[in-house]
Amino acid sequence: MFEYEIGGKVYVQRPLVLGQVRQLMGLLREIKIPAGAGAAEVIALLDEKLPEALAVVLTEKGKNPKDKDIQALAEALEFEITPEVALKVVEDFFSCNPIASVLQRLTQIVETVKERLRVTGLKNSSASLREATSPGERRSSGDTPSGSANPT
Repeated sequence: MFEYEIGGKVYVQRPLVLGQVRQLMGLLREIKIPAGAGAAEVIALLDEKLPEALAVVLTEKGKNPKDKDIQALAEALEFEITPEVALKVVEDFFSCNPIASVLQRLTQIVETVKERLRVTGLKNSSASLREATSPGERRSSGDTPSGSANPT
């Protein structure tokens, strides 16, 4: 956990919870942050969205992230946080939230699910093939008439 004094209040940054991830993803939807980008580069890419991003990741000490008014906090932070503290918050964000390892883990989960679906799909399709050609069923012989048909 990281603490910052901003505008006479103490704010904390903890690992993100799901609600904060959702808020941040919505905010950053159209921003592409290259792998290995440093804090200064991230700040430049965020541009006018920086105060809102800071409002998502920072929470006043003793309060719950779900109780924040993101817009009001963003407006306050924009004129209270110094560039040095903003840079520190972004640097700390990557220490606090190991995004690369989270993405790697998500990739592993997706691959596992794909493999299970592939195996399940093969089992289901082979079962349906067995049903379609079960020994109790007559196979079609195409256009060949059966022996009992009356040829006219």
